[in-house]
Amino acid sequence: MTITDLPTAPPACAAISRALREPLRGTAATAAGWLLVEHSGPWGDGALDRADERWGALVEERFAEAGARVLLVREPGRARTGGRRRVHLVHSGRSGPWHEELRVDDLSALLDLDPAVVASASAPGLGTPVTRPWFLVCTHGRKDACCAVLGRPVARALAPTGRVWETTHLGGDRFAAAVVVLPHGYYLGHVDPADAGALAADTDRGLLSLRHLRGRCCDPPELQIAEHVVRERHGLRGIDDVVPLPCGDPCGDGVVVDRPGGRDRVRLSPAPLPERLTSCSAGERGRPDPRSATVTAVAR
Repeated sequence: MTITDLPTAPPACAAISRALREPLRGTAATAAGWLLVEHSGPWGDGALDRADERWGALVEERFAEAGARVLLVREPGRARTGGRRRVHLVHSGRSGPWHEELRVDDLSALLDLDPAVVASASAPGLGTPVTRPWFLVCTHGRKDACCAVLGRPVARALAPTGRVWETTHLGGDRFAAAVVVLPHGYYLGHVDPADAGALAADTDRGLLSLRHLRGRCCDPPELQIAEHVVRERHGLRGIDDVVPLPCGDPCGDGVVVDRPGGRDRVRLSPAPLPERLTSCSAGERGRPDPRSATVTAVAR
């Protein structure tokens, strides 16, 4: 199959990515934490001013400045009406991820929150702790049709867990269906409805699907790639099995990665893929670069 044989209409970018077997590693959007706001109306452009014209844009701006990814969310297949609005605060850092749910009568209540809480490893105790993994599935069709066409069936398949939300744009249209596992912030891509049962069961056991893994949102792309390479090399699926250590910019000496029983150094080199459509609605084209990697064991 060549580039000219591939589709040009949605869900084209996701179909192209799958057909060319594009590596997923290193493609998670970066964020220290999350502000998730329940919304009963249409997605629009995904900004919080869609949820509240008076305060939404200001709340979004403040949390974004603190490193939070701000999303509108809803239950799969329908928007709940009535009752207090559910809001989730999440920190996805490696030193201590946490997840809390609170309920507000009006979005203006979020103006009283200190956005810095999402960057802290200490849970603020503002709401009820969420102790089991939660799933986010992008269904933002206005951003890219691939997300809606491929995301909605996956959200419905995960619905029996009672721990899934459809969301606005997660990042990476061509990886639809895109899923994020909270609170750790692991991004997964090219998830199908048939994967949902095993994905939920494995996540509850503290395991990741290496076939779908894109990276952890608290890490820059170089560290995401290094983690992925080491996981695949040693078959490590436990969420806390692998820890890439911060490096300089650029990581000239490679990324050092801790793992059970040892430590590896991963050196990365450019390895751009052929140009292709990377977003249907935006008509964007690009040459993704998952990098090539050389791994050597090092002494602790």
